[in-house]
Amino acid sequence: MRELIRDFYDGRLSRRAFVGRLVAAGLTMAAARSVVEAAELGAVPGAPPASTAFSGTGGELLVEQVRAAGTRYLFTNPGSLEVAFFDALIDRPELELVVGLHEGIVIAMADAYHKVSRQPAFVNVHAAVGTAQIAGQMYNAHFDGSGLVVTAGMSDNTIASDDIVLAPRPGFSQSEINRQFTKIAWDVREGASTALAIRRAYKLAGTAPGGPVYVAFSTRGLAETVKGEVFPREAFLVDARPRAATDQIEAAARRIVEASRPVALLGDEVFKADAMVDAVALCELLGLPMVTPNLPAFNYLSATNPLYLGTRFGGDRPYPYGDADLVVQIGARELGGNEPAAAGRAGYIAIGLDTSMLGRTRALDLAVVGDVKVAVKDLADGVRSLLTTDRLSRIRDERVAVVTQATAAARAARLAQARQVFNQSVIHPDQVGYEMEQALEKNALLVTENAPGLQGKHDFLSYGPGPEQKQNIGHAGGSLGWGVGAAVGAKLAAPDRQVVLSIGDGSVMYSASGFWSMARHSTPVLTIVWNNRNYQTVRNGAYRYNKRMVETGRYPGLYLGDPDIDFVKLAESQGVQGQRVTSATDIAGALRKGTAETRAGNPYLIEFVVARIGGGAESTWYQKVTPARRGTPTSLR
Repeated sequence: MRELIRDFYDGRLSRRAFVGRLVAAGLTMAAARSVVEAAELGAVPGAPPASTAFSGTGGELLVEQVRAAGTRYLFTNPGSLEVAFFDALIDRPELELVVGLHEGIVIAMADAYHKVSRQPAFVNVHAAVGTAQIAGQMYNAHFDGSGLVVTAGMSDNTIASDDIVLAPRPGFSQSEINRQFTKIAWDVREGASTALAIRRAYKLAGTAPGGPVYVAFSTRGLAETVKGEVFPREAFLVDARPRAATDQIEAAARRIVEASRPVALLGDEVFKADAMVDAVALCELLGLPMVTPNLPAFNYLSATNPLYLGTRFGGDRPYPYGDADLVVQIGARELGGNEPAAAGRAGYIAIGLDTSMLGRTRALDLAVVGDVKVAVKDLADGVRSLLTTDRLSRIRDERVAVVTQATAAARAARLAQARQVFNQSVIHPDQVGYEMEQALEKNALLVTENAPGLQGKHDFLSYGPGPEQKQNIGHAGGSLGWGVGAAVGAKLAAPDRQVVLSIGDGSVMYSASGFWSMARHSTPVLTIVWNNRNYQTVRNGAYRYNKRMVETGRYPGLYLGDPDIDFVKLAESQGVQGQRVTSATDIAGALRKGTAETRAGNPYLIEFVVARIGGGAESTWYQKVTPARRGTPTSLR
């Protein structure tokens, strides 16, 4: 009994599994449920105390607390200053070490693992230099509010000399290196403080609004013998689900009902709160057209939903694609490039827990502060309490008629446009995207890092809010190097779903060593590389600038051919097999092959050589720089 209770407290048994084990041990179902309820209140005789005493090294104390926090995977690129931490793992095989060959890759692994599992993810990197290497991916994680617990060893530059190899530079602390990309960052020098510090890190990273937390542990503190206390996860982790005030909910319900041309802006907080089904159901109840931010970290809506408008909204277009009289922002950040309505012409309601994103750049008519999942359910109940069933149906039907007519026309036009470029001599990205919808599993989880709408065409994928439907995770921060590592983390978090990495050729080269981690850790990810030999997003920005680059057809630094990168050989060199596809007739067969390989437990890569599209697509110019015999530089004479 005691061991079962400890496993439950430590997170190794779910509530359902705990009940099942108690019944198997001879308890009746009623008695088992009583034990579970008492355990949740901490009142079971023989249950483990709120904390347990521990003696050992600071590294062992740290690892014991990480294990008690319910962590299974430790994402790392190892270093010599953390040896006491890694030594403590030898006798704790239930903590599984996931290794990346670059610090940025392990941050991306942890970021995607957190996004899919919604649990804090643990990372260990190497000292000050490894801490500096993670900056780009810490930026992404902070922008998306990902709950990461990032740790590192530290050479203490406050003892004796302050000029030490692998240490922060004289006069600085290690925690300052990436402080702006964290909720909080600090240094820990005493081994006895490791458990307390890591509990604090878990609490802060996992409490909404989430975000990365960074802690540097001194090498001396990790190695010294100490005593400390270890807490079970339920004793310090906070599951915050505050309920919005009743008067706010009532006011929001009334405004939405009375609006003539409302629109809902659904953001990333909806996914984080596991409120996708509830938020979409609210919009369907009210006939609200839905729009998402231009660069969402989570995508659970697509053109298959007749109320979904996409990411482009506003301007002078008629309703539903513009001219709204009420915008309902649900769990979304405000984006300057994706204004849902002209300033001053529409009312604005914002709903969410992250108050920094409510009323950030525009005046609000109403802010509804609370957990999104609870708030949208309460809002649906509030609407039903205001209206009879017949009146609610009339309001919904009137709105739906307008919205669905517009979205159906847009969807038909988009498909007709795509069909015009099918079966060209060079594969058009539209055809790859169309074939992906036909070939991938119905609940595939896509991990995306490519140019949205330009290189990686996902217009035809049938995303949905439920786990039985396709969904997509990415990063809104825009710092490249996330994709390959993220796919590994996503697969670890969702082992029973097909995980597909959709990534541009330029993005691959920021994190290409992640294929080694795919092979090492047997993570059967299907990688789709869209190879157009171009930094296409940047080129399109240059084309919009419309000056000398457009006049000359020369785009410095953007053409990635000559030499061409062989992505299949690149992956094969690290243990991942694949194939290169250059003909449209081979797309479907390659996707079937890749799906079969991943079902068999093998990671697999498909490189699609696709056409460049958009302004300046025909340009293959680049400035040739060679070490020609131009004489010896003056400084070397």
